[in-house]
Amino acid sequence: MELSDLSVLHIMDNQDKDEKLYSLLCKTVSKITSSSTISEAKQQYLKQSPCLIIIESEFENRDIIDFLIEIRKDDIKTAFVVLSNNKNNQFLTELLELYITKYIIKPFDNEILLQALNKCMEIIERRIYSNFKLLNNIFFNFQTQSIIKNNESFVLNKKESLLMNLLIQNQGRVITYEELEYHIWNNECTNAALKSLIRDLRKKTNKNIIKNYSGIGYKLELKSI
Repeated sequence: MELSDLSVLHIMDNQDKDEKLYSLLCKTVSKITSSSTISEAKQQYLKQSPCLIIIESEFENRDIIDFLIEIRKDDIKTAFVVLSNNKNNQFLTELLELYITKYIIKPFDNEILLQALNKCMEIIERRIYSNFKLLNNIFFNFQTQSIIKNNESFVLNKKESLLMNLLIQNQGRVITYEELEYHIWNNECTNAALKSLIRDLRKKTNKNIIKNYSGIGYKLELKSI
């Protein structure tokens, strides 16, 4: 995958188009679509299915945050990059929970943006095109959102897929119960539903692959298997 393969949705938050930025993106990526309103961005997102969303905003309100939350309910693959003058963003914690790839303070050099685009490309490629090894003869395929176990494929349902992506993206740390409820159930989840989801995913992978940390949450445990 190359930078020239990326399709980009550029949300400008009611700002005038930055011609220098737009020119750089046109020369670098496959396709760039610009939107200056959330309504327009929603239409373009559904129409274009971009690989990357670049958000250029001062975050004077939470409209863009709510839009990105809606996207993340079903889409864990699209990368997010933020360009902003806001060094003290009150929504930064929420942005981090939405797994943005880079938060770039304006003004910035072109090289900074190109580095961010390359990082996005690596993440997108890993999420979409590759098999992630969970255990010998057990893999997660990002493109099909399925578990491949002993050469047999098991397609994950929506919640199982979201959980698997979250676990892989957060290797090395415990994902809290609150985070899981937020990303998978939009904060509407029972303990029984969470335990049932974990149990079902363990059946399709390995019983020891997802470790529970009592009172905290769950973590992907590959080294312990």
